[in-house]
Amino acid sequence: MMRVVIVLFVFVLIFTGCSSDKTSKIITDSITKPTINTVTNHELDSGQIIYNHNYDNMDRGNHDLEGQVVIDLKYYNDHSISRGDIVYFRNPETKKNLGEYSISRVIGLPGEKVKIEKGQIYINDKLLDAFYGRAHRLGDDLESLKKALERDNIETHIRKNIENNVEYFQQMSMEEIEIPEDHVYLVGDDWSRSNDSRLFGPLPTDKIEGKVAGVVGSP
Repeated sequence: MMRVVIVLFVFVLIFTGCSSDKTSKIITDSITKPTINTVTNHELDSGQIIYNHNYDNMDRGNHDLEGQVVIDLKYYNDHSISRGDIVYFRNPETKKNLGEYSISRVIGLPGEKVKIEKGQIYINDKLLDAFYGRAHRLGDDLESLKKALERDNIETHIRKNIENNVEYFQQMSMEEIEIPEDHVYLVGDDWSRSNDSRLFGPLPTDKIEGKVAGVVGSP
């Protein structure tokens, strides 16, 4: 009887240890949601502005954050920048003409190490298990694109487009970099259309001027 109890105890320890080790290699975000808030004109306050964002780098399949975007300029006066935030920032100088301002999502924070393997983001060697932690094209990630290719009723040009995105995501890798202090790492929600830290590197936090509060909409 004692032997059985000892064996069961050892099994529990091993199982718990494996589960704990697996959990310790994952970073989650239970706060950030993929939905975008709607803000009516009468809800705007003195600390908010309307920014006309005429680009699709944050499109998750519903023309998300294209057009009139509400920016809270005072938010970071009282709050820290958090992973998952969509920030309004001054573009750094690059060879591309990116315009003066843009918006993108915070993926990595100061002092963290970031790498990308086949379209999956890792923070300090931990898998970022969030809707924004892996490559997307119009809201579809690698797995959903692969599943779409299993269908027989796809037009040839659409199938080719999906195949190109699958290949792009599978090749999307980046060696690990460490984010300097007072910098963050940004990645847009539509990886194929986004100019972000993969292009210009970690962004100095003094270039961030506000947080996206939502889009202008009807009550």
